[in-house]
Amino acid sequence: MTYILDNKQNRQQPQTTVLVIDDHPVFQDGISVILDALLAPVEIIQALNAKEAFAHANSRADLDWIFVDYQLPDSDGLSIIKELNTLMITAPIVMMSGVDDLELVSKALKLGVSGFIHKTGGKMIFKDCLETIEQGKVYLPTDTRVRLEHYQQTVGKQNEAIMKQLSTRRMDVLLLVAEGYSNQEIAGSLSISEATVKSHVSALMSILDADSRYHCVAEARKLGLIK
Repeated sequence: MTYILDNKQNRQQPQTTVLVIDDHPVFQDGISVILDALLAPVEIIQALNAKEAFAHANSRADLDWIFVDYQLPDSDGLSIIKELNTLMITAPIVMMSGVDDLELVSKALKLGVSGFIHKTGGKMIFKDCLETIEQGKVYLPTDTRVRLEHYQQTVGKQNEAIMKQLSTRRMDVLLLVAEGYSNQEIAGSLSISEATVKSHVSALMSILDADSRYHCVAEARKLGLIK
């Protein structure tokens, strides 16, 4: 945290430093206005992509807050958060997204984010978020929290049950099916027989309740098993 001189009171006030990672200039400007009103005096550091974000994170030890959008031209928010964790960044990280995707929120929380904000949120949402995190709590909009709890009790448990049935070899086969490989090509790539590949594909379709290879891949992506 840096300091600036407050001439009226003849003392120094701490300046808050915020890194905003988002590739939309309009949103960058909007959040800058909101944070300037809530955190003044504040320095807003803007990054339009992951490369710029990591450069700022490496060079600025005084970061107090990080707001990161999920969709960026050269990466995604979850990958950026993983890298920031690797860099041992201690500033609270808030994930932003234009889509209230519960799977995304769940994964972000597992990576240790301090909050999640929908990009349509206004000044009061940011205010609530900042205050909640400063109290040592994780911020989620009320409706998102309720839906997430239901999701974790239903879809989350379903995913756990499915993951227990997916061996490393079955995941290898699933990834190659998603790449469009034929059974013969998968057999050659993994050095197994084509009959074994057919057995794994059949098991995957049963586990994912799919009636075709395409449906199997679609279900796996919907559950977040593959990208």
